[in-house]
Amino acid sequence: MSLAVDPVVQLGVRVLLTLLFLGTAVHKLRDLRTTAAITSRYLQSFGLPGSPALAAAVTAGLIGAELAAAGLCAVYPSGTAAAGLVAGLLGLYGLGMAVSIARGIAPEDCGCSWAGTTGQPAGWALVLRNLVLIAVALLLAAPGAPRPLEFADYAGAFSLGVFAIAMYATADVLIANHGLLREGTS
Repeated sequence: MSLAVDPVVQLGVRVLLTLLFLGTAVHKLRDLRTTAAITSRYLQSFGLPGSPALAAAVTAGLIGAELAAAGLCAVYPSGTAAAGLVAGLLGLYGLGMAVSIARGIAPEDCGCSWAGTTGQPAGWALVLRNLVLIAVALLLAAPGAPRPLEFADYAGAFSLGVFAIAMYATADVLIANHGLLREGTS
């Protein structure tokens, strides 16, 4: 027995992940120097040298991978490849945050917040967010239910993806402001 995912859900996930990875790549490209500095901190958390040259090369590779992930999510039928690349990137980012948090050297800016917040520190909520996004991305690797799609299906899938990216942005802002929210209730 195989679990088939409705193609509307898969298309909605494609819209979400395309927008997400385009947003993260553009966010990193807007300030390459800061992005490379954040990458350097993550490299150091893994015990690697945080040299500017290595950080710049890794940063360029990550931006290229994010653009490739956005492209694979946007192009049909690339479900397994898109799911693999997206899950790999999110897993790598989550692992980087988890290791840096566990070692007590988490960067003050995770480098992953593009939804209107800046300086969001790496934290366990972001690691959990990445795990949820990995689960969502894996929906692309599942076989799609064979059925013809109508115009309303495409409109629904697009709406689902846009709603999901809005929910992602809302969660991102809430996570970023968690400390401020807790201080306000004390």
